[in-house]
Amino acid sequence: KSKDEGAKQSLISSDHLEQPNEGNGLTTDPTSAIQGLTTEQVEALYEKWGYNELPSIVIPLWYIFLTQFTGTMPYMLELACILSLAVSDWVDFAIIAAMILCNGYLGFHEELKAKESLEELTSKMEQKICCLRDGHAVHILTRLLVPGDIVLLVGGCSVPADVEWLEGDVLSIDTAALTGEPLPRKYPSEQYGNTILCGCTVKAGEAYCMVKSTGVHTEIGSSSAEIMKDKATAKISVFEERVLFAVKIIIMISLLDVLVIFFVQGIGREEFKDNIKELLLTCLSIIIAAVPVALPLVLQVTMALGAGKMATEFNAVVTSLPALQDISSMSVLCSDKTGTLTTANITIQADSVWTTNGFTEEELALYGALSSNRDKKEDPIDRSVINHFDGMFGSSGLTQCAEYSKVRLVGFNPIYKRVVAEFTHPTVGNITIAKGLPAKVLNTADGGEDDAADQWKVEDYDKLYPEVSEIDMNFSKAGYKTLGIAVKINDGPFKFVGILPMLDPPRHDTSQTVDNLQNAGINVKMITGDHLNIAKETARLIGMGTNIHPGEATRDSSETGHELILKSDGFAQVLPRDKREVVLVLKNIYDRVTGMTGDGVNDAPALSAAQCGIAVDDATDAAKNAAAIILTSPGLSAIYAAVVESRRIFRKLKAYVIYRFAATIQIVIVLSLVIFISDCPINSLFVILLALFNDLTMLPIAYDSQQASARPENPEVGKMLLLSLLLGALETIFSMVFAYGAGPSGLFHADYEMGTCDKKMQAAVWLQMSIAAELLIFSARAPSFIWTSIKPSSALTVSVLLGCIITTVLAGVFKYFGKLPITDMLLIWAYDVACLIVIDICKVAYLHAFNENMDVLPDVEVAQIEDAARMTSVAMDRDRVASKSGQVVDALMHMHDADVPARASASQRRMESWAASKSAAFHRPSHDAKNGSVYDDALSFRGSSMAHHRTQVRPRSRANSSGKSSHKEPSGSSTAMPVYQSYGPTTNSFVGRSLLSAASSLHPNTPANAWRHSAKESKSFSFI
Repeated sequence: KSKDEGAKQSLISSDHLEQPNEGNGLTTDPTSAIQGLTTEQVEALYEKWGYNELPSIVIPLWYIFLTQFTGTMPYMLELACILSLAVSDWVDFAIIAAMILCNGYLGFHEELKAKESLEELTSKMEQKICCLRDGHAVHILTRLLVPGDIVLLVGGCSVPADVEWLEGDVLSIDTAALTGEPLPRKYPSEQYGNTILCGCTVKAGEAYCMVKSTGVHTEIGSSSAEIMKDKATAKISVFEERVLFAVKIIIMISLLDVLVIFFVQGIGREEFKDNIKELLLTCLSIIIAAVPVALPLVLQVTMALGAGKMATEFNAVVTSLPALQDISSMSVLCSDKTGTLTTANITIQADSVWTTNGFTEEELALYGALSSNRDKKEDPIDRSVINHFDGMFGSSGLTQCAEYSKVRLVGFNPIYKRVVAEFTHPTVGNITIAKGLPAKVLNTADGGEDDAADQWKVEDYDKLYPEVSEIDMNFSKAGYKTLGIAVKINDGPFKFVGILPMLDPPRHDTSQTVDNLQNAGINVKMITGDHLNIAKETARLIGMGTNIHPGEATRDSSETGHELILKSDGFAQVLPRDKREVVLVLKNIYDRVTGMTGDGVNDAPALSAAQCGIAVDDATDAAKNAAAIILTSPGLSAIYAAVVESRRIFRKLKAYVIYRFAATIQIVIVLSLVIFISDCPINSLFVILLALFNDLTMLPIAYDSQQASARPENPEVGKMLLLSLLLGALETIFSMVFAYGAGPSGLFHADYEMGTCDKKMQAAVWLQMSIAAELLIFSARAPSFIWTSIKPSSALTVSVLLGCIITTVLAGVFKYFGKLPITDMLLIWAYDVACLIVIDICKVAYLHAFNENMDVLPDVEVAQIEDAARMTSVAMDRDRVASKSGQVVDALMHMHDADVPARASASQRRMESWAASKSAAFHRPSHDAKNGSVYDDALSFRGSSMAHHRTQVRPRSRANSSGKSSHKEPSGSSTAMPVYQSYGPTTNSFVGRSLLSAASSLHPNTPANAWRHSAKESKSFSFI
C-alpha cells in the first residue's frame, strides 16, 4: 500500500454491518484503506450476530432414555407389567419387563446415533484464516469471524463465510460444491458480481474480502441449519410410521375389547366378588396378545442385516436404517449432475473436434497443448487440453513439444478471454498461438476492443465467421463449452485452426443405472446448478428425459409450480434451497417417497430432506453428514443394488407385519369369543407363551429369501390390514370350528368340550392356535401360492417348525399344559396344515381380486452383484486413465467388457429410432424452443449445410491397414443409411456409426466433421 493509502482510516463501523437477511447489505467506501475491525467493534458484533458457527442443540441423555418408554406400545406393556405385579404373577412380570427394557434399549441406541451425527455436523467449521483486526493481520478460527471482518483469501483455502471482494487479484473460485459447475468462476466479474459464498474454494489468486454474513445467516449456513433440524431426532421410515399407526389402532380396539370383557365378567358374571385375580390375568393375557412386542426388534434386526450386506457386498454404508426401508418405496430419485451423474472431470470430446481446411486434428491438438501449462493440474481447461494431446500423441508428444522454445506466454484474462503464447522452432521459425473464446480468437475486437498488446483478425475472417459462429452455437445448444485455436507463423496472418469441444462426461455406469432404475419404476430427475443446455445434453447422453427447466421455476409456490416439479425431468441453474424445495414438494405435497443423490455442499440440504439421501463416492463431508446412505466405491450401480435389496427387505417386513396382525386378530377374537360364549378364559401363561413364541420364532425372517418387486413397494398399511383381517378371520373361523367341533366330531381320544373349560380343553385350543399361527407365516410371505413362490430360508423353516415342536412337546409331556394324547396332537397338526392350504387359496384369490402387483425383478445372484461391484472399480480406474490420456469416456463404452445386455438394447433402441425417422433424414425441423429439442437443430444444421460442409470442412482421415487413406465422400443423398467411421477412442479399433443414428448415440450430436470414412472401406465396424 502507498503511504497515502495507509494514512487513510477505515470507514467501516458496526452501524453499517447488517446481515443480508435483515434487508440491508454492508456499505463500504471503496477508497478507504483496509484496516479491519477494532476489538470493541468485534465484541459488539458478537453480541448481535453470534459466532460463525451452527448453533448446537443440546438433548439430555436422560430425556432421550425416558422418551423410549412413552407411546402406545410401551404404555400397553407397562400396563400389563402393573397388572402382573398386582396379582403377584412374577413369571409374567419378568417376561414383560424384559420386553420393555429390550425395546427401550433399541430406541435409545438409535437416538444416540442421531445425536452423534448432529455433533459431527456441528464441528465441521473448525479452520483458521488470516484476518485483519485493529490494523494487524492475525490467524483466527473461522468461528470467530463477524460481519465486517477483513479476511485474506488465497489459493487453496475455503471461503469461511459469505464475503465481498474488496481488492487484490481476480480470484478463480471453484463453486462446484454450491452450483455444480465444473469450471471455476472469476470474481469479481460482470457476470457473477463480487460476492463470494461460503463453502466455495479459492483455486487461484489472492484478495482481501469483507465478511458480509456468518453462521446460519450465510447461504449455505441456512441450509445447514435445516440439516441440523433433520438430524436432531431419529428418523422413522414411512413404512414403519404407518405400521406403528396400524398397531395403535389394533391395540386401541383390543383395549376396548379388554374393557368389555372386564365389565362383562366382573359385573355380569360376578367375578369382581370372588375371582378378581383370574379376571385380571385374563385381561393381562389379551393385552399381551394384542401387542406385537417383537415388531421393533424384527425391524431393527432385519434392517441391520440388510445394512451389513449393503456395506460388505455393494460398497454402500447405511447411516440411517429407516432409509433402507424407504428406498424400497422410492418412486422418485432426484440427482445432482456434476460429480454424481458425471465424473466432474472436463474432457475434450475427441470425436467432435472441428478443424478448418489446411489443418489436421493433430495440429489442433499440438497448438492447444503448446498454449497450455502442463503444470497447472488444477486448471480443468489446461488439464483437458493436455490430456487430449497426450491421448493423441502418446509418449512422442513430449518430444514434439520439446522442439518448441517458449518466448512468452500471456495468461488468460477474463477481460481479454484468450491466451497468447509465442514460440520459436528450428525449422518453422516464430509461431504465435492464440487459445480462448472462439469469437475472440477470430477477432480480438469482437464484443468491443480491449487494451491487450496483441490484436488481430484471422485470415478469411468474413468467410469463416458465419461458419464458426454457427458451429459454436450448435455446440453451445448441445451443452458444450468450446475453445478456439488460431496460429500465426512468422510474419504471416493469424489463421483459425479449429474448435475443441469440452464436456463433463457421465460416469461409466450412469446410463446403465438410470436405465435399471427406470425399469424398476423409479422416475429419475436431474437437479443441477450447471447451465440448462449442459444439463439437457447430459440427460440425453445417459438416457434421461430432457424436459428440464431453469431453477427459478422451483420458486413458484403455486399449484402450477408444484405440478411442474412433479412432471419435469429436472431443473438446472438451481440454488441449494431450490434442490431442497423440489424434494419437499415431492415428499409433502405429492406424498412421494423421494430419494436424492449428490456429492457437494449444495446437495446437503436436499440430501437431508429426502427420505433416501445418498452421497456418492468422494462426496464432501457436508454431503456425507446429511446423507442416509454413503457409497464407498466409484459409480452409481450400488444405488440400484440398494433398491433391489431394500425391496427384498420390504417383502420380509411386510410378511411379518401381515402375519403378526393376522395372528393378533386370531388370538384376541378367539380368546374373547370363548369367554363371551362359554365363559372359558384360556390360561394366561398359555396366551403369553403363544404371543411370545409367535414373535421369537419370526426373528429369522430377517434371513428369509425373497425376490424384489418390479415396482416401488406401496407402504399403504391399509391394504396390509385388509389382508391381515382376511387371514385372521379365516384363522379365527378354523379355531372356533376346532374349539366347538373337536368334541362332537368323535375323532379325538380325549373329551374336548368347551363347556367344561378344563385343562385339556384349554391346552388343545392353545396348541391348535399356536401351530396354526406359526404355519401362517408361510402363506403371508408368499406373493402367490406357497408351492409356486420362492422357498423360505432354512433358518425361518427350522425356527417355525421348532416352535411348533416345542409347543407340541409341552402339550404332550407336561400335565400343566394338558398332557394331550399323541394321536390327538397329530390330528391337530393335520387339521392346521389343511386349513393353511385353504387360507392360501383364499389369499391368492384376494390378491387377484384387488389387482395386487406380483411381478418381481429378475433375481440377481450375490456373486454376480459382487462381480459388478468389482467391475465398477476397474472401470472407474480405466476412466481415470482414459481421462489422463485424453480419451473419450463413453457412458456405455465399457459395458461390452461387463457383458451387460443393456448395451445391446441401447443400440437396438437407437437403430429403431433411426428406422422410424430415416424417411425424413434430411428434413428435420430446426431447434424447437417449446420442447427443448437439441439434436433436431443439429441435424437440421447438418442437412441444410451439407454442400457447404463438404467444401469447407476437412473430413477426418485416417490410414487403413495398408497405409492409404480410406476416406471416401458419399455421393449424393441415398435412401440407404449413410455410414461413416471414427476411431474408437477407448478400443483402438474402427467404430462405424450412421450419420443419423449419431444424433441419438452417446457421442455428442454436434456439427463436428460432417462426413467421415465410408464403411465400405473398413474391414470391420460396429454400431454404437
